[in-house]
Amino acid sequence: MNAVRTRKTQFQLTVVLPILLTLLLPGLVFPQEATKAPLSEEDILALVTSSKLGEVSPRRVVEVITARGIGFTVTDIFLLELEAREADPSIPQALRKLREQGKDLPTAPASPSSSTGAEPPAGPSGPVSGSVSKIPTEQTWPRFLEATRVRAMAYIDDLPNFICTQITTRFMRIFPGGWREEDNFVADLTYFEKKENYKIITVANRPTTTATIEKLPGARSTGEFGSALRALFDPQTNAMFRLEGADESNGHETVRISYQVPRETSSRSINYNDERVIVTGYRGRCWLDPESYNVVRLEEKAVNIPEDFPITRSEVSIDYDIQDISGRKYWIPVRAEMMLVQGGAKLHTRNVIEFKRYRKFEAEVKIVPE
Repeated sequence: MNAVRTRKTQFQLTVVLPILLTLLLPGLVFPQEATKAPLSEEDILALVTSSKLGEVSPRRVVEVITARGIGFTVTDIFLLELEAREADPSIPQALRKLREQGKDLPTAPASPSSSTGAEPPAGPSGPVSGSVSKIPTEQTWPRFLEATRVRAMAYIDDLPNFICTQITTRFMRIFPGGWREEDNFVADLTYFEKKENYKIITVANRPTTTATIEKLPGARSTGEFGSALRALFDPQTNAMFRLEGADESNGHETVRISYQVPRETSSRSINYNDERVIVTGYRGRCWLDPESYNVVRLEEKAVNIPEDFPITRSEVSIDYDIQDISGRKYWIPVRAEMMLVQGGAKLHTRNVIEFKRYRKFEAEVKIVPE
């Protein structure tokens, strides 16, 4: 299948170097601390890295897993990720044993609105207001839109350095037939110094050390972390916005607005097989949190695609929700979809992208030696 890429980002993507990325996990190696919470997936990944660095033995890692237990479901894809990271075989074996014993059920997550003593959810620019804002009226709409613009323009600057796991499942159909899954790939997505970098872990459920996001065949997209919002709300884009009213999205009460961006000021591009690149205008809708002015959902569709271009339809959606990164909560992407139509509206491709296991980027592991 021809490689198709969508979305022009506002920064240069680079090939991810095989850097060991871990978390600060002080005191993690003490199994006698029974009051410690069960281990998370990121805890396991950090321990694997520590064992590879020689700071703790695989046997000690297994002891920690056995003593502390785990607070997540052990999936086959996570075991494949451990294999791709060259974990000692005893570690996934210990996790499989817990799964067979039914001891890998996840703990119930705390509600974002529960009283836990943590900081309130933060928009990219700061804490969310404690009072519920009213749906904007015709008179208050300009002020509401300007507050949304300020928040969106600050989004990239205010995101912390973090790592998350991106799982992309790719589907295809020959219209009017049904969708069938083609393949999937899993990547470590590192957001560092306002840039997104990707390290491909598995492709089609097989570990890989050579694949890169740029060389993957088929449809793919990048730029979900901030560039879409910044481009849309940048005053130089000259987007036309219209208030549509109250709505609900992803379980949140929202304000729905529509928009349209002309091609002359658009930064949205479609790259067909590195042979031809076009810039298109686009239109869509945004669902906004009325308290924090953060985007809850973003949808966009390319318009006025040239008739002789191989891609005849291009649509993208991004869902945002509150995620915890190192004790602070952010509105951040949790899911995205991209759909392309190629070849006289017959060939449809669809990517479903999930962003999981957000954790703060740290350059070292602090762990007590044996």
